[in-house]
Amino acid sequence: MENGVERIMEDLIYEFHFFLILISILMVVSYTYTAFGFHEKAMNMAHSSRKLWIFGSALGMGAGIWILQYLVLLGISTAVSSLYTPWFVVISLVIPVVGSFLSFNILSSKGQLKRLAMASFSLTIALVFLQVLTSMFLLEEVYRLTDWWRIVIPGLIAFISTICSLWLVYGASHEKRNSWGKLSGAIVFGLGTLALHYFTMISSASASNFNVESYSESTVLQYLVLVVIFIISVLILISVMRGQKLEAQATQLQESERKYHSLVENCPDGIMVLDMSGQILNMNPALEKMSGYSSNSTSKNTSFQFVDQRYLKQTLNCFERTKKGIPQKCESAIVHREGHSVHVKLISIPHMIDGKVQGVIVIVEDITEFKETEALLRRSEKLTAVGELAAGVAHEIRNPLTSLKGFATLVYSSSEDDKSKEFLQIMLSEIDRINFIVSEFMLLAKPQEKEFGESDLISLLQHVVALLKSQAILKNIVIRTQYECDHFPILGEENQLKQVFVNVVKNAIEAMPDGGTIFVKVKENEKKEAVITIADQGVGIPEHQLPRIGEPFYTLKENGTGLGLMVSFSIIDNHNGRMRLTSVEGEGTTVEVILPVYEKKLVNA
Repeated sequence: MENGVERIMEDLIYEFHFFLILISILMVVSYTYTAFGFHEKAMNMAHSSRKLWIFGSALGMGAGIWILQYLVLLGISTAVSSLYTPWFVVISLVIPVVGSFLSFNILSSKGQLKRLAMASFSLTIALVFLQVLTSMFLLEEVYRLTDWWRIVIPGLIAFISTICSLWLVYGASHEKRNSWGKLSGAIVFGLGTLALHYFTMISSASASNFNVESYSESTVLQYLVLVVIFIISVLILISVMRGQKLEAQATQLQESERKYHSLVENCPDGIMVLDMSGQILNMNPALEKMSGYSSNSTSKNTSFQFVDQRYLKQTLNCFERTKKGIPQKCESAIVHREGHSVHVKLISIPHMIDGKVQGVIVIVEDITEFKETEALLRRSEKLTAVGELAAGVAHEIRNPLTSLKGFATLVYSSSEDDKSKEFLQIMLSEIDRINFIVSEFMLLAKPQEKEFGESDLISLLQHVVALLKSQAILKNIVIRTQYECDHFPILGEENQLKQVFVNVVKNAIEAMPDGGTIFVKVKENEKKEAVITIADQGVGIPEHQLPRIGEPFYTLKENGTGLGLMVSFSIIDNHNGRMRLTSVEGEGTTVEVILPVYEKKLVNA
């Protein structure tokens, strides 16, 4: 047996094939690159499918190592038949596949440095075990304690090349993996594995001859053609795989864009995208309808140009905090293209790209109706409170008032002292004032049940203007009327409506101590409702006081009660109408009353 072994060792000849080396490197690099790509795909898959993709990664890397080994072993002139022994073929494939599977499994867990080291150690054990098996079976090597370096040095080569390769692909910086990282890792791993195999051949204890293969011109040409064909095939394969990947990504991107477009375009709330300076980049149809502006008309403007000045400071503060990466919610108001304000609720979200804030996405919800309902509810609660107060007090006050007025009148008529008469006259005047307040209390506490009937709004307003015209002339005030139609039939209680318009016009007269013009206009809006506008040129109402107009006992007049407008709001509300006040301090006040029209056919003026 010893003679046979010595004969095999002496007959061992190994030739280094340049083209085999080149092809083996290309093969292992391409297979390893594919394995890294499969593992990247596995990390993005659902947990149930992840193991299957990890196994695909292991099979790719294991097959690359297996092919590299066989290409290297083709340089052995002896033991060619042993190279294709079935059990050896299977074992030499299973070992790197199992090692690769364990390595990719470890790479799928958490812990950066630890998992890289453990994955490298797993692959190192598989590669060294494969080399020992090959040496013992094909080269009939016998390992002794003195041959420890023949295991340690290959182990170091395998571990260093493996950990460098994995570091390039799964680096500690946690940056997004790219093709260059995977390619660099695959090349480092391929060169390290090749060096490991050739070190095994060179460090063989056998008395062997190592030659470099010589080539003729025709052989070189044939090899070059084979290498070119192989490179082209690999490039085509990579190109096809990349094309399929890009096509899949493009399909996903198109689907994502379609969903985004559908979500934004069909969202009932307004959505706009702003850059870091607040300039509007895009806005959806809902916001265009809400603001009255189109995307094209706002493309060169900042969003703050459309914010109501009352809310500008808090809106800017909300925007600045969002730019720092903090989502914000705030209330604001935008100025519609037609001039009126629209109350909105803003939800500002940072627009993040690659971890940096590149702009702000703003969701705009129209809460105008909610604010109006809220104000109406507050007014209703106040009216209810005043009504309850009036119900308990008004009746008790009126009886003593009647007695007081009777006795004061009797004393006044019998008194001969002018000073006493002057004081009694003041008392009677104040008693009448108290009686007037109590009368308005009673109207709130117990509204009179009256049947609504058809009335002509134009005739009603003409009567109110005629009634107050003399008072206006005395204060150098002109009342100008403009009626869109000769007749505006409405359904309501005529005396109550007259009371509303008398209150409004009287307030307008009293707001213009230096004279001026009061405009009374009537027109029909798009909803076929009657719109009555009464505008004065008076002192106006301060902005901070405007929301409180209509509250009980809140008045800007020196001798006012604050009940007139409150009663007016109540009457218009009972007629299914709406009443709004707008004012600019120093320029005047406009009161708009909207009432439903009784008939649709109107006579044009």
